[in-house]
Amino acid sequence: MTVSIVQVMNNTSRTLHYHNLKNGKKIDIGPKTQQFENNAWIPSSNFYDDEVPSYSSGHSINVWLENGPTLEITDDKWRFRIVGPVAYTNERAEDWYGTLTSGGQYILRVDEVDDGRSKNCGLSFLTYEDKYRVTAGYIASQLIQHAAPITGMVLMAIFL
Repeated sequence: MTVSIVQVMNNTSRTLHYHNLKNGKKIDIGPKTQQFENNAWIPSSNFYDDEVPSYSSGHSINVWLENGPTLEITDDKWRFRIVGPVAYTNERAEDWYGTLTSGGQYILRVDEVDDGRSKNCGLSFLTYEDKYRVTAGYIASQLIQHAAPITGMVLMAIFL
C-alpha cells in the first residue's frame, strides 16, 4: 500500500500552495490572519486522500509559499524525502524523515519560523486520526497539539 497526505495546515503569514504533480491535485490555503490567531485556529485544507508519489515515479508533491522557492516531497522507501532550499545559500538539500506505515495517513503542517536573520518554513508531518478531520477550512490548534509527529520540525528556507 501507499502513504497519503490527507490534510494540509498553513500556520504562516503567506498563502500556501500544494500541487501533486502525479495526479494534478492542487490546494491553496490562505495565510493565518489575526482572526485565526485570536481564535487559536490554523487554516487547513479539508480532508482528502492524496497519495504521496514514490521517488522512483519521477513525480513529487510541490509545496511553496506565495511566489517563493519550492519544496519537493516524495515517498522513498517508507520515508518522506524532502528536497528544498538551504537557508542563506542558493543550494538545495535532500533529506529523509520519519518511518512511514503502509497505508498511513499524514497531516502536513507548515509553520513560520523566525530565527532573527530570516523567516524560514518549518514542516511537520503528523499521524492523522479521524478526530482531526475538518470541513470548515481551519482546525483548532488545541486539537492538533497532541498529534503524534512522525518527525520533528524540518526547517527549509522557502521564505527567501
